[in-house]
Amino acid sequence: MFKSDRFARISLHIIFVLVILFLLTQIPGILAPLKAAFSLIFFPIVMSLFLYYLFRPIIRRLNKWHIVRPWSILLLYAAAVSIFAGFAIWVWPILRSQFVNFNSNLPQLAQNFSNQLQRLMLHLQEQEIWGTPINDIDVGIDLPQQLSGYLENFINSATNSLSSAFSVVAWVFLVVSVVPMILYFMLKDDRKGYAFLLKTVPVKYRPTFRQMAMAIDGALSGFIVGRVMLATCVGVFDLIGFLIIGIPYPLLLVLFIILTDMIPYIGVYLGAIPVVIVGFIDSPASVIWIILVIVLGQMLRNNLLSPVIYGSALDIHPLTTVFLLLSGGAIGGFIAILIVIPSYMVVKIITVHLYRYYRGTKKARPDLS
Repeated sequence: MFKSDRFARISLHIIFVLVILFLLTQIPGILAPLKAAFSLIFFPIVMSLFLYYLFRPIIRRLNKWHIVRPWSILLLYAAAVSIFAGFAIWVWPILRSQFVNFNSNLPQLAQNFSNQLQRLMLHLQEQEIWGTPINDIDVGIDLPQQLSGYLENFINSATNSLSSAFSVVAWVFLVVSVVPMILYFMLKDDRKGYAFLLKTVPVKYRPTFRQMAMAIDGALSGFIVGRVMLATCVGVFDLIGFLIIGIPYPLLLVLFIILTDMIPYIGVYLGAIPVVIVGFIDSPASVIWIILVIVLGQMLRNNLLSPVIYGSALDIHPLTTVFLLLSGGAIGGFIAILIVIPSYMVVKIITVHLYRYYRGTKKARPDLS
């Protein structure tokens, strides 16, 4: 009886919450201000949290060198401003020029892609299979035209996504003035925020909360720092290879590779797709060299860099990653794809610890049935 009553209470609470949320959605205009406020503060908070985990090891290292935390943060900001100024002076003009040229040449690139594909298919049709010319084999469809249409639509979709990603980056720069202030207090107060949250938790829940918070902190720190370092190292290697090969828009393509490399497992394939397409448009023979550069970069990453930086693989099944990325892309586009994996890690850790706590209290509680 006790178990059934407890289940009924939990079910009623869930039903009441869902009914309240449904009624709120039926009131015109009541959720619009909340959505606007959420969209306004969401990106600064996410960026600040991302930079917090990225810069926290540096701040703690400076503290071990007996540099007080405020001065450590100011030194870090000075170094960041210097790097940003160097980027704005030397790198940004090149990147902007490549992006403008790429965007303006999209129709011509699509046409060149179609022409290259047609020539490749015509060359293949001249070959023979078991003494029979491929051109004499009737497959019931115009294969070159079909492939050309599919891949042309794909390149247009990919370039539209890239344009959207750059528009998001441009919007993020509009709120970048807020991020340093939020980041300053996050780095300055560091463990104080955790201590404050721990005090708000009831005493009997504190051991579970402490373990859960440490697990979340370690997972996010390892994921963010590890992915950024690996993506940057592989990006530099790929940039050198692309410059040697001489493919167009190397800096723009490497930036896209670095962004997609933040996505586990399939990020390398997403980043390679536009590079291969651009290389195929420029010269089909260069595709082999592009694939070689990308493969060597991944070998360098998996065999040398990853064991040193990560130390261990992500505790997420690749199939789960694919479903998460598909769901994130359907819900919130490219930005959601970037944050869906760490969000899943946090939810998974919370769920596991709550379940362990529930199992522990259930074993300790006498059976009243």
